[in-house]
Amino acid sequence: MKQLRRLRAICVLTAIFLWDLVVASVSVARIVLAPTIRTHPAIIAVPVSVRRPWAVALFAYFTSLTPGSTCLHVSDDRTRLYLHILDTQDAEASVARFKQLYERWILELEA
Repeated sequence: MKQLRRLRAICVLTAIFLWDLVVASVSVARIVLAPTIRTHPAIIAVPVSVRRPWAVALFAYFTSLTPGSTCLHVSDDRTRLYLHILDTQDAEASVARFKQLYERWILELEA
């Protein structure tokens, strides 16, 4: 049962990442191709609920692999990721989005 949950989490996480990769790539392309650049970049702190070092690293990798965002730093105690976001109007919504898309499923792998 536990292995089935992990397999499901891997499949869902992969599908979500691929979808997010396409959506984020189109979004970044729009910004680059626009005649005027109107972005709202921000550095945000994302609280981390996963605890195992590999899970924190996986969360950081997924955020960095998504176009328009980069993980700048993982706190020494591994409780926060510091991300640079190319375009965000609402930092809290960006935090919630990353946690919902990625961390939620990484928690399933960790269990």
